[in-house]
Amino acid sequence: MATRTRYLHLSSKHRLETTTSKADLKIHLHTPIKNVVRCAVKQFSLANAGYNIRTGENVLSWVEFYSATGASGTFNYKQFSVVIPVGYYTAVELCAKINTEIPIQNPDRRVDLTDATEVVPTMTFTQNATAYHIELNFTYTSPPAGSEKFFAPMGDKIALWRQLGFSDKQFINILKRKQKEQFEDITDLLHISNQEAYPQVVDVGFIGFVVGAFPATIESPVGIYLTSDVLTSGGTYETRTNPDSLALEARPEAILEFIQFNTDRYSYIHYNAQLPHYHHLNQTSLHDIDIQLKSENGVVLNHDEIGEYNLVLVFECLVEPEYSPEFIKAYNDEGYRMAHQPERIIGLKN
Repeated sequence: MATRTRYLHLSSKHRLETTTSKADLKIHLHTPIKNVVRCAVKQFSLANAGYNIRTGENVLSWVEFYSATGASGTFNYKQFSVVIPVGYYTAVELCAKINTEIPIQNPDRRVDLTDATEVVPTMTFTQNATAYHIELNFTYTSPPAGSEKFFAPMGDKIALWRQLGFSDKQFINILKRKQKEQFEDITDLLHISNQEAYPQVVDVGFIGFVVGAFPATIESPVGIYLTSDVLTSGGTYETRTNPDSLALEARPEAILEFIQFNTDRYSYIHYNAQLPHYHHLNQTSLHDIDIQLKSENGVVLNHDEIGEYNLVLVFECLVEPEYSPEFIKAYNDEGYRMAHQPERIIGLKN
């Protein structure tokens, strides 16, 4: 089977400007690429200068549990969050920004708004200058006698807690809970003073601080995904937590390629496939294609937050037989001549 290679050079500078600036491109091919057997990412270039706090990935969430004086260990709970303005932050800068935004965005952080005696602990994020771990300290001054306050980081696949160095055992992963954002199972255990089953839950008055298990990686994004619904055919799988069974499973996803950030910040990332990741397209003819850039968490990025990029796609196409006008005329003339010959009858000799 003879094939021919075709290339598509794509520059994000040529995109149609939209109000959202999403890195979700639609490309119309002026001349269709026909009989595509398979395609792959050949080259990709992007400056490693984008934001590390990006739209759709800039929310830090937690839940607080409170038992008032005389409540006999019965706990109420409430979820809180802070939306961090997008941009690039060092770990120290990010800690300072979170500390500033928490009281602004949560001016009354009481769990029980009917309890005027509830004391709200002050949250302060810092980075350890030696081991680079993020520390969260609570200042919990003069709480009412007999009251109790607990704190638990909360997140999902996009949890900022991970990038701050907190392990999966240090925050409540919503994806791994049957009850999702209901926490009665935790309050029931707190009621009997048994929170060992939930090491993510911290006694604010007794412990007073939380330290991330790992150094913060917020300054070094892992990489990005290139995806396409048109140019993929279900041959690439990605793992996830099944929302019903909570089991680890792998599903087909529209992933063209994963681009690893392996250069220093403010340097260019140049991906050049030594062994292309081919996607088989069964001799499809392409008129319009789509390309998305997604974060390592699967969130579609914004051009305003990642900068411009260049992409080269390679297509292997089945070659259709091509015949010149002279060949076709000769073929037709021969067919006509043979069709109009006098019949030749071959007799049998006695």
